[in-house]
Amino acid sequence: MEVELRYANKLALVTAVAAAIGIMATAQAAVGPSTTIGIYTEADMLSPLTGNNTTPSNWRVTSGMTFNGTNFDGVARLRFDNDGSLTNGAYICSGTLLSGGLYVLTAAHCADDFNVMELAFGVYGGVAAETRSVAQAFVHPGWSGSLSRGNDIAIIQLNAPVTTIQGFNISTSNDVGQEFLIMGHGTTGVGNSTAAPNWGEYGWMHWGRNKADATVVQFLNAAQAQGIPSLGTWSNADGEEYVSDYDGVGNPTRHNTLGRITGLVSNTGLGADEALIAGGDSGGGDFVWNGSQWLVSGVHSWGWQFCGGRLTTPDSCDFSTGNSSSWGDVSGSTAVFSHAEWIATVTGVPEPGTYAMMLAGLGVVGALARRRKAV
Repeated sequence: MEVELRYANKLALVTAVAAAIGIMATAQAAVGPSTTIGIYTEADMLSPLTGNNTTPSNWRVTSGMTFNGTNFDGVARLRFDNDGSLTNGAYICSGTLLSGGLYVLTAAHCADDFNVMELAFGVYGGVAAETRSVAQAFVHPGWSGSLSRGNDIAIIQLNAPVTTIQGFNISTSNDVGQEFLIMGHGTTGVGNSTAAPNWGEYGWMHWGRNKADATVVQFLNAAQAQGIPSLGTWSNADGEEYVSDYDGVGNPTRHNTLGRITGLVSNTGLGADEALIAGGDSGGGDFVWNGSQWLVSGVHSWGWQFCGGRLTTPDSCDFSTGNSSSWGDVSGSTAVFSHAEWIATVTGVPEPGTYAMMLAGLGVVGALARRRKAV
């Protein structure tokens, strides 16, 4: 039986310990969403999980592969650290090269604490077609380390443009309800395994599909109305976030986490192509097809083993508390349309349709709030 892969997206953990191991903690009722910036060393190489599914290698983005005729070499692998060296292990995130080739869109938690970074494009089998370093990092001015305000977004200015690889335009519409293509350089595993995703497929980008089922405010308001505990306080003050669940194929009704919350509309998944981000995919893109091109619509932000202690009757919606990317888990992505004006102020290239919204004086990027990781 085919089982969807849960893709290693780089979720940055809010705690230093979780960040160091690069996986999400076991779910408890009081545990909230977490981003994990995983750490990678050669010692982390493990045999890929296969379980009851096709192997993760079947989900590789290989040389020459296209989706609707589009090549995704513009999805960057970010290797970075704050100790000045990438030779003794490094954090891993993902990002999206924007049209023009000079800027990469990623998550704020991937860009708020580093002093060395390599961005690699067109990575196949560990070999990159192009690499760049960082000229400047722009973190959303509202970012303070909290995942609750829709501002987990950043822009990396490269030291030189990438001219041999196609970049992407951003979506300027609210894409709730849309299916999207997931791309990331994170860990891999299978949704019906009790083991956590691992780095056995390091050196390859992977793809999958999912759907933006709801905004985070819709999701949490509905959960609160149902009396579900330990939700925290969320706001879309700085921007929207898209929420997706991982329905799986074994028992998609059970694992349709959002569909089990009264007031939310969520189907039982996309079958064998459905996936979810995992450690290392943070900052990568959710892409929507507008009929002529892929647009980057969401920036991978967080994952949440939401079910434990919340949705347990008659069965828990989570397949495994030991696998942070198993069936029933949920993920959140920063909605790019909410930040179109800010992106334009940084890159100097307004997206079509944003000119009328631009205000005088927005051409200057102000001081950026930065968060240092705890040590």
